[in-house]
Amino acid sequence: MNSLVRCSRRLWKPEAFSPRAYVRRALIVTLVYTVSELLGLREYTTFLSGTTASTSQSWQMVAALGCLHLVLYFAFVLLVPVWLIAAGLLAAWNRVKRPISQPAAGRPD
Repeated sequence: MNSLVRCSRRLWKPEAFSPRAYVRRALIVTLVYTVSELLGLREYTTFLSGTTASTSQSWQMVAALGCLHLVLYFAFVLLVPVWLIAAGLLAAWNRVKRPISQPAAGRPD
């Protein structure tokens, strides 16, 4: 549990708006969404049409798993591209916006 708290603090610390932080979050969402796909949670989104994916589980469990997959899907489709574009733009901005080195005082150029 301690490592989970430390990891979450590291993700949301003050440099949360750096290109590295955006890419890290995009990778985390991608990884969690991939695990969801591999576990077959897409099948549970059938509750949207009023059908159930599994008759051995309660409809509450099926709906919860389906909602979890939908949230992960929308995060993957909507947030990941935005975060990656933001990381690229911010990295480019930081590269362009570097301070120009000033000549040392007293040295003629």
